[in-house]
This record gives sequence, structure tokens and C-alpha cells, in this order.
Amino acid sequence: MNKYFPFRILVFAIFIALIVPMLIQDGMFMDGLIYAAISNNLSLGIGSFWFPKFSDTYFIYYSEQLPLLFGIQSVFFKILGSTIYTERIFSFLMACLVGFNIIKIWRLVFSNNYQMKQLEWLPVLLWITIPVVSWSFINNVQETLMAVFSTAAVYFILKGLLRERKLILNIVLGGICIFCCSFCKGFQGLFPIVTVMFYWLFLRNITFKKMLWLSLLLLSVPLIIYLILLANDTSFQTLSSNFNNRIIRTFTNTNSATTDNRFYLIYRIFTELIPSMLIVLIAFVVYYLKRKRVKVDHYLRFFGFFISIGIAGSFPLIVTYEQRGFYLCTALPFFALSLALLAVPYVSPLIEIICTKSKGFKLFRIFALILLFNVIIFSGLQYGKTKRHNDMLHDVYIIGNIVPNKTTINFSQSLRQEYALWGYFARHFNISLDPNPFNYQKYYLKNKYEDEKISELYIKVDLDMKLYDLYKKSDITDKH
Repeated sequence: MNKYFPFRILVFAIFIALIVPMLIQDGMFMDGLIYAAISNNLSLGIGSFWFPKFSDTYFIYYSEQLPLLFGIQSVFFKILGSTIYTERIFSFLMACLVGFNIIKIWRLVFSNNYQMKQLEWLPVLLWITIPVVSWSFINNVQETLMAVFSTAAVYFILKGLLRERKLILNIVLGGICIFCCSFCKGFQGLFPIVTVMFYWLFLRNITFKKMLWLSLLLLSVPLIIYLILLANDTSFQTLSSNFNNRIIRTFTNTNSATTDNRFYLIYRIFTELIPSMLIVLIAFVVYYLKRKRVKVDHYLRFFGFFISIGIAGSFPLIVTYEQRGFYLCTALPFFALSLALLAVPYVSPLIEIICTKSKGFKLFRIFALILLFNVIIFSGLQYGKTKRHNDMLHDVYIIGNIVPNKTTINFSQSLRQEYALWGYFARHFNISLDPNPFNYQKYYLKNKYEDEKISELYIKVDLDMKLYDLYKKSDITDKH
């Protein structure tokens, strides 16, 4: 057993600890609920890939995002069924794929340096300890799949440039990944197109002329695919609806703003990277105490390369006031790689002086294995628990067990803004909510603690619920 093995086990344990215990629990952020419900619907033949559907009353045609996530996730639902653990398995697999891509990029950069290549766990550690990263994978947001494609794109492009073999093939593969990244959420997924340019700028291993034509080749791949899609009436309608509903609205509708500070995301990047930067600082301090010197010129080139890609994937998002922390998830792997390159000149020598036969190292190895075992056990113990909306889910499950699937329920105006309620009913029972009280659906839902005059058409259903009261049309009314 080599000296790197316990570090890999430790990082894997941290990886699981930060994702699985919360991921396995019921309850989810509204966006992730919507995506899971749409994907599940698609697997059941409700809606289509180009015209996805959330419910019969809300997002009948969902054009807020492009459909790639729904198409891929629906395959998981077809295989695994409609259980809540389907989207959780999907999300965990996406986290594993991003981690795998980070490892592949790291080993590619250090393909000629065995010792540095064995530290592939370092950028994974710096990445997974970014708080919003684990939150994103726990909540099934679009950026999780986008991060898979953005890291894959940079890997293929780098592979072609560094190894100088099958260059055209790797650039084309990178272009396909860039298209896939953008086909989740639009323009913000195109940022890896700058990879060749930054490679020329920082590494200087190709000429300016070669950089230009390779960048044009890279750009042409997603461009050609989009031109083909725009030539088809069905896909054109989806793309144009998304552009008008998502892009135009973001710039023209003030209601879509989530912050009044245009530089919120830049501030958020620095706060999210605090744990990673602390790890780098600790490595530097420990090494400095050894009073040794290290050459960092080579690493600074790649540091500049990766951090520039990260900036390209995040800073342009400040053009609008609709900014959320998880939007950064697509670019954060590159910030983690850049910080790992700052730390590795100090971490590598410290690990090299470790004696694998020492008592301290043996204890560390045992600690890593015990931690992994305990994390897995702890994660399993979270099965059946709820991490958010506990009372709401309690009532939703009670109602869903007596109201038939594909039913539409009227509900009071006071509940209109409770979008998680829409999400849980649609995701778990394919039940739609109707805010129009004059449609007089068979069932009516109201807040238990609000006084509201209920139509005489309805009688209260006796249920042990915490937040809501359910009413049903009387049998006499039904006969009429």
C-alpha cells in the first residue's frame, strides 16, 4: 500500500460525507424538484423532449431551460422507476463524473511527473469542500450536468493540445461537450470555447495562427449543431421559446432579479473558495516552517490557465441581476484546479518525506478507513429522513395516497407562492394545482391556520395533517 492511498480514502470519505447524507433525505430545492418532475413525466410519456411538461396547470410547456438534462435524467427514470432516489442516484453519479474529470485533467497536466500525478486527490478535495458544490448536487440543479460537460470539454481540448495526437478529433469532441453544456442552460455553457486561446496565452506551446484556427474549429462544432437544430421547425420552436422566455426576460423583467448588486457573484466566488484557500494556506505555512524553497514558475502557467477558464465561466454572469450561488458550479472545478496548482509545490515534498512504516502514518491510514466506514454507515442511517419541508411533505404524502394520480386540486390564493408545494405534488403524484377557485375541481386545499370561506360545494376530509386542510366535493354535488 503506497503513501497516497490513505489520502485518497480520506478525500473519498469527505466527498461522501458532504453529499450523500443530505442527498439521501427527502426534500429538495424548488428548481431541482421541477427538473425531476419534468424528467419523470418525460419517462412516462407526459410531454416530449422538445416540449417538456411540468403539470396540467403550471409550466404546461416548460421553456425556462433547454431540454438536455430532462432527456438524460428521464433515461434514469425509465430504468430505475419514479422513486425519489432516482434523481439522487443521478446527482451522485454526476458528482462522481465531475470528480473523475478533474482527476483526468490533473493526470494529463502531470503525465510526465509520477509524483505530482499521484496527487490527483488534491484538486478533488479543494473542489468538493466548496460549500455550494455539495449543495448543488444535493438539489439536482442544471449546473451539475453542465459541470460534467464543461470539465469533459476542457479535458479533450487539453488532451489534444498537450499530446499532439488526434488533435482534430479531440477538439471536435471538446466542441460536442461544449454544445451539450450549453444545451442545458444556454449561452453560459459556451465558456470552454476560450480554452485554446488561454492555452496559447499561458502555455505558449502553439503559435498564434494555430490558436486561431483551432479556436474557430472548436467554435464551429456547437455552431453547426445549433444551425441544424434551427433549421428544424420543432427544435427551432424550443430554442426560440427558451431565448424569448429566459434570455430576453432576464434582461427586461426586473422580477427575475435575485440581487441588487451586480457584483454579487464575484463576492460569492471568494466566499465559497475560503475553505479551499485555507487548505492552500496551511500547506504553504507548513512548508515554510521547513524553511525550504520551491520553484513555482511552471505551476503558475497552469494556474493562470485554469483560473482564467474559471473566470470565463463565472464573471460574465454579472451582466444581469439574476444571480445565484449555484450558477458558479459549472466553473468551480477550474478554480479548484488552479488552487491545487498553487498548493502542490508545497504539498508534494511534504508527502514525499512521509515514512510509510512510521506509527503516525499507520494511524492515519486506519483513521481514513474508519472515517470512510462511519460516513457510509451514517449516510445509510439518513434513509427515510427529511432535510427540508418536513411538515409540507407529511401532508403531501397523506393527500397523494387518497387523491388519484393526474388529479387537479384547487387551492387557496394564500398558497399560490408556495412553489415547493406545486413541485412535490407534481413530482411524487403527478397531481396538478389550480389557483383558479372558480374552476371548482373535485378537491380544494387551504392553509389550516387561515380563516377562509369555503364553497358549500365542498366538505372537509378528515385527515391528520399539519399545515393544510383538504376539502372534497360532496357526493350530491358530484351527481349533479
